[in-house]
This record gives sequence, C-alpha cells and structure tokens, in this order.
Amino acid sequence: MENSELFKIILTSSLIATILSAIVSALVSIKLKQLDYKNEYYKKILDKRLDAYQFLENQIAVLKNTVLDDKDGRAYHIIFSYGEDDFHKFQHNLFLAMSYSTWINNNTTEHMEKLNELFFHISLKVEANADLVTLGKNHYKEIASHRKKLEGCVRNDLMNLHDLKNFTKEKTSGGSRVIHIEKQD
Repeated sequence: MENSELFKIILTSSLIATILSAIVSALVSIKLKQLDYKNEYYKKILDKRLDAYQFLENQIAVLKNTVLDDKDGRAYHIIFSYGEDDFHKFQHNLFLAMSYSTWINNNTTEHMEKLNELFFHISLKVEANADLVTLGKNHYKEIASHRKKLEGCVRNDLMNLHDLKNFTKEKTSGGSRVIHIEKQD
C-alpha cells in the first residue's frame, strides 16, 4: 500500500502543479496583453504628438528666414515679401497648427496663440491695404521674439514628449483663449 499511496501523492502533486502552472500562465498572459495594448495606445498618442510638433516646426522654420530691405536696411521675415496670398496661406497654416493644440503642451500652445494673435492683427492691417513689407519691418522684433519663445517651448516639449502622465495631467486643467481686436480707424 505504500507504493500506491506514494503514487497517488505524486499524481496529485503533478495534477496540482499543472493546474497552478496553467492558472499562473493564463494570468501572466492576460497581464502581458494588457501591457501590449497600453504600449500600442501610447505609441499612437506619441505619433499624434510628433505629427503635431512636426507641423508646428514647419511653421517656425518659415519664420526663421529674414531679409534686409535694400532701401532702408531694416529686417523683416521673408514671408512678408511673398505677397498677400502666401502671407494668408502662412496665417492659415498657423491657424491649422492651433487645431493640433490637443496634442501640444499648454505652455507651447499659449505661445502659439500669441503668435497667431499677432498675425491676426497684422492680417487685419493687410486687409485695410497696409503695405505687407512695411508691416513685416514694423513687427519684426515682436515676431522674432514670439518665434524664439515658441521654438524654445517646442524644443523642451520634444525632449519630454515621452512623459505622457504629465502631459495628460496638464491637459485636464484647461482654460479659454481670448483674442483682442483693435479698433480700426
């Protein structure tokens, strides 16, 4: 009887070990699937954010090109020398960049809004038949300042793009945007 009892104990132990192994394996498999899903989700969010920042970087790059007027030697951004149509296309692209603000950090979005607001005011003057190059010269320093701040924010954001926890925490504390319209004479 000793052998049969030993055999039963070994068989029971093997059966219990198999069941426990299957349960542990199933739990680990479920947990790994959850992690895979979460990682894929984060990859998609990062892709969206990278696309948004790429679009914004393209707009910043346009503002890096400066020319000097042959007549008075004053600087202005080259976008002002391409004519009204290209100026309005650039302004439209700034507006489109704002549509990506869901994927961009709040501080960067604020600087983007300031630049967008400045171009909105310049656009009103263009519509009132003001000379585009003269407007570019008059607003050169202000545009350059906004561009530098925005570029610094983008650079900082790109270095911390992986930190989705801080990004989502920041995005949940929202605010509103106000554009001040100057009275035209």
